[in-house]
Amino acid sequence: MASQNDKNSRVRPGIAIGAGVMGVVTASIGVITPPAFADDYPSWNEVQQAKANVANQQAMVANITTLISGLQSSVDAARVESEKAAEAYFQAKIALEKATAKASGLQKQAEEAAAKAKTSQMRAGLLASHLAKSGAGDVSVDLMLKGGGSGTEADQLLYQLGTMSKLTAQSQDVYAQATKDKNAAESLTQQAKVAQTARESLSKKASDALAAAQDAQSAAQAALATQQQKSTELVAQLATLKNTSTQTEAAYLQGERVKAAQAAAAEAARKAAEEEARRKAEEEAQHNNNGGGNSGGGNSGGNSGGNSGGGNTSGGGGGGVVAPPNGNAVDTAIAYARAQLGKPYVFGGEGPGSFDCSGLTMKAYAYAGIYIGGHSVNDQWYTAASRGQIVSSSQRQAGDLIFWGSGPGSFYHVGIYIGGGMMIAAPTEGDVVKVQSVWGSPWYQVARPSA
Repeated sequence: MASQNDKNSRVRPGIAIGAGVMGVVTASIGVITPPAFADDYPSWNEVQQAKANVANQQAMVANITTLISGLQSSVDAARVESEKAAEAYFQAKIALEKATAKASGLQKQAEEAAAKAKTSQMRAGLLASHLAKSGAGDVSVDLMLKGGGSGTEADQLLYQLGTMSKLTAQSQDVYAQATKDKNAAESLTQQAKVAQTARESLSKKASDALAAAQDAQSAAQAALATQQQKSTELVAQLATLKNTSTQTEAAYLQGERVKAAQAAAAEAARKAAEEEARRKAEEEAQHNNNGGGNSGGGNSGGNSGGNSGGGNTSGGGGGGVVAPPNGNAVDTAIAYARAQLGKPYVFGGEGPGSFDCSGLTMKAYAYAGIYIGGHSVNDQWYTAASRGQIVSSSQRQAGDLIFWGSGPGSFYHVGIYIGGGMMIAAPTEGDVVKVQSVWGSPWYQVARPSA
């Protein structure tokens, strides 16, 4: 159902009327052009002229109403792109942290292996020297001399030991161990170099993603500032045309937005119900095809595990058997989230003074003793999917995580469902942690971290 999620414009009852127009957003991570604004806004003189003529007045009302709606849609789109850019940064940051840990671990292993190899080589070298001096082992002098052209003294002696045609069992073991240790050290050193190169590449990607996210945040804020300035004038013009107060017009437009949000939520619920019905029909058909014997015993357990685990990782049916929420954990997580109400949204915030969306969900469940993934919306989804904790949105319960985006890997926003069509979330820049309606068209599956 990825198609329904392309409609995720930010229609939220709590936002003021109007918005700045967002510029073109490219497909690369968060790279956006400066906001562009329409140049066909009516002047006060045009409003007064239109007021004198009924037909012109009606046309002008329609024009201004459309402009206000377009401004709001544009700033909503700007915010969505801003959140997508922020999520791209968080994913790059997590990848960098993993690569850094891997490079550091390999480097440590390489150093330990090199020290061990050095000890083994010195032991082999001493043995080779001893055998050469004693004339034992049928030493081939020519080969020994050829081995001394390069490398460290220990390497040369190790080579010389290998050229001896007759070695005792003990000396063979020493030689074999020294060679093994040397090869292991060289292999780990090479792996460490490759890992370090990968880390440096990911470091640049993370840096670029951070810059793009910051640019996107700035663009969204600029769009909002322009919206606030322009929408005030447009609403006043509209009120003049209708001979009403600006407060009346603002309230009317806000009411229209609430209706639009409710309609979008109803449509999302309808689609989720259709998807759930389709899934159940497929399960019943599969059950009938397999017969009673196959539906019991091992296959039932296997199918259940597959549906609730790996299948959901790619955004599958979400039809696996998932345990109900752990009431204590849910209550604790929601209580923590409620305690943060009113704290500002800040990009990258994970408390205690500010939060962004995934920072809030991460900390809320961490307070309940549950690790739900890193500071990334998609990482939290994949963590739940790997544990078989994905549930159809039609079956969501308090404590479940709701996601926005076109599918796993492309999610950009998350909130904690608290029941009754409401959730707690850190919405966007310029806003605060708050209780709000589940807006727009979220993904048709939710995560249940406490299952």
